[in-house]
Amino acid sequence: MDIVYSFMYCDCIHESASYTVSLHKTKKGAEIAMEFHKAEKKKEFEQMYSKEELKEYGFKFGQMEDWRVVETELNEI
Repeated sequence: MDIVYSFMYCDCIHESASYTVSLHKTKKGAEIAMEFHKAEKKKEFEQMYSKEELKEYGFKFGQMEDWRVVETELNEI
């Protein structure tokens, strides 16, 4: 049985579906890719909104997004 690990991301949990960003042979590899992606998204978020705006609107990084690693079995057919 062959297993791959999908790093999946959803940019808006209320309006979108998750998609596969990358496939990995190990769970650790998928988790590392996910953390790099999350760090980049956080950097973009912090550049887009000032601390004052975040306080005024009351939202936080990642509250509308979803990151996950999914184990998938590869099939021959």
